[in-house]
Amino acid sequence: MRVHSRRSLLVGLGALAATPWLAIAADRPGVQPLRLPLRLRELVNHIGISVTDVTRSATFYSHLFEGHGILGQDTPALRYEIDFHPGALSIGALRAAAGAGGVRPFIDHFCVAAQPFDAAAWRARLDEEKVRYFAHGTFVEIGDIPVQLIGGRSPGTHKPPAGGGFKPMPPLYTGRPLVTAHGFERVTLHVADLESSSALFTRLFGLVARKSASGEVFYRVGAIRLALRLTAPAEKPGIASYAIRVERFDPARLTDALGELGATVHPPQGSIRGVLRFADPDGIECELRPA
Repeated sequence: MRVHSRRSLLVGLGALAATPWLAIAADRPGVQPLRLPLRLRELVNHIGISVTDVTRSATFYSHLFEGHGILGQDTPALRYEIDFHPGALSIGALRAAAGAGGVRPFIDHFCVAAQPFDAAAWRARLDEEKVRYFAHGTFVEIGDIPVQLIGGRSPGTHKPPAGGGFKPMPPLYTGRPLVTAHGFERVTLHVADLESSSALFTRLFGLVARKSASGEVFYRVGAIRLALRLTAPAEKPGIASYAIRVERFDPARLTDALGELGATVHPPQGSIRGVLRFADPDGIECELRPA
C-alpha cells in the first residue's frame, strides 16, 4: 500500500490514528477463525466523515436530517452521530499529519454489520487470510478504503448507541428537519484495482457482484447498494459520495434552504426524477433520492 494514502486515511479517523497499524489476534489464544463468508445484516450501518469544524458540520446535518436526540462523545475528541433511520453519519475532527500538508474533509470510512459476530474470531480469520487490519481489528482495508465491522442488531430492535463513549448530546437544532430520511440508498467507492477490491468483498462478506453498463461493480443487501468504480487518472482511492432515501420534497425550496446553510447544490443529472445532489459546507458529496 502507498504510504501517503495510508497516512491520509488515518489522519481522518481521529483516535484510531494512534492505534498500532497491525493488530494481533492474541487476546484469546487458540480462538477459531470465523467462517467465511460472514452474514451481513447491514451493508452500511454508518459512514464517518472527518471535518475541520465538527459542530458546524453536525449543525448542518441536524438541520437537514435530524435535530432531536443526536448522540455524540466528548472524549477522546468531539464527535456527533446523526441518525438516518436506519443508519447514521458519524462526524469527527480532521487531524492533520506531520508533513502531510493540507488534508481536506472527506468520508473516512463506512461500516458493515454482521451477525453473529465475534471480534477475536474475526481477527484470527484476518490473520489467516493475510488481510491488513487496524484499530484492534475492527477495521480492514479494502482497496485503500477503511471498512469497519461491528456486530449486528436483532431484527426489530432500535440501533443501540455506538461504542466509544457515545451518549445523548444537547441538540444543535430543534426545528423540523429539511427532509425526512429513510436510510441509506447507496455508498460509492473509488478504488484503484476494481477486480481485487471486489474479490475481497466477495470473499469476506459473500456479496454477489454485478456489473453495470458503465463498468461499475455494485452489490446490494436489502435496499442498500454499494458501488465500486475505478479511480480516474491521478485520483486517489476513497469513498466518493453517499445517497439517502427521503420522502418527497420541494426541490426549489430545499435548494434555497441548503444554500442558506452553506451547501452547493449541483445541476440535475440523469433520468431519475426528484434526485437532488449537493456538496455540504465541507465539500462532502451527498445525494437525496425519493423513497
